Amino acid sequence: MDELKTIIFRTDRIGDFLISCPFILSYLKKYKKSEIVIISSEYNYQYIKNFEFIKNVISLKNETKFLPKILILIKMIIILRKNKYFNVIVLDGKKRSFFISLFLKGNKSILLQSKGLEFLSKLFKYKNVINYELQNQFKNFSFLSSLLDFNINHKEINIYNNYIFTKKFKLDKKYILIHLDEKWYSKYYYRDFTDINPNKEDLKVFIKNIQKILNDKFDVVITTGSKKIDTIEQYTSDFTTIEDNILIKKEDNNSVIFYKNTTFNNLEYLIKNSSLLICCEGGVSHVSHNFNIKTIAFFQKNRLQHTKFWTGHMENVNLYERAKMKEIINDNNFYHLIKENLPN
Repeated sequence: MDELKTIIFRTDRIGDFLISCPFILSYLKKYKKSEIVIISSEYNYQYIKNFEFIKNVISLKNETKFLPKILILIKMIIILRKNKYFNVIVLDGKKRSFFISLFLKGNKSILLQSKGLEFLSKLFKYKNVINYELQNQFKNFSFLSSLLDFNINHKEINIYNNYIFTKKFKLDKKYILIHLDEKWYSKYYYRDFTDINPNKEDLKVFIKNIQKILNDKFDVVITTGSKKIDTIEQYTSDFTTIEDNILIKKEDNNSVIFYKNTTFNNLEYLIKNSSLLICCEGGVSHVSHNFNIKTIAFFQKNRLQHTKFWTGHMENVNLYERAKMKEIINDNNFYHLIKENLPN
């Protein structure tokens, strides 16, 4: 058995990987000679490779058609069976990851079980099963670490140690960051969320109200996700270009700066240096948690239990219910929350 290799399945999204990092780093602290192999999704493959403590990343292609899917799984099993592993850990609760793990040999095989795997895990007598539905993610990892004889101390862990930022932006003033990604707009996002959908005028009023709170102490920085959103293009149409993909609109007391087509790596740098983040709950709020940046994150009311599952340990994140944008514009509680979370 190769005690230098531990295989971890994380074939989902960036936020899912980030919440796993304290567990992985604590594991490496306990098993100092271990080498972590991550089985990733195509979506998070390139991102995970940025972290030096992950020595090997293997992407598992997502295929919807039955026969190609089976062939991909068989190919992955053949590749992975070339090694024996110290531990095999399925963190993503995916059926495909569970299936592959059945054919791998390790000191311990551990499954974070999601719906649909209860019967299969019993059928195949899978040991060390942790039920996703009964715990939050933080408790899952704490219980998981106890099975492997180590503890997780989130406050002592810096997952971004030696992390390489490809570009470092110079800003004249402290700033709050508003991340306007596709989760704000129902037509761009795949989940059935309550609309926020701010139009051009909504955004103007929303950001103007925030500027009034900030006075001259802070600027406002806006970033977007991977999809081009027409409303944001309209809102920034009268901004002045000061650098490639950086636009600005100067006001009397502060400025609004728009970083267009920002890479996720650049977004991480902007989050790291911000004074406050406003965003929809997801991978971005997981980044802010790891930098200990105060955050106001919009969440879906009927997904509160699911949201708390992922964010229950995040002391810096304030959850705020999604609502129509016009309701937020006139909601003094929201602006009061901004004031409360701004640094002195």
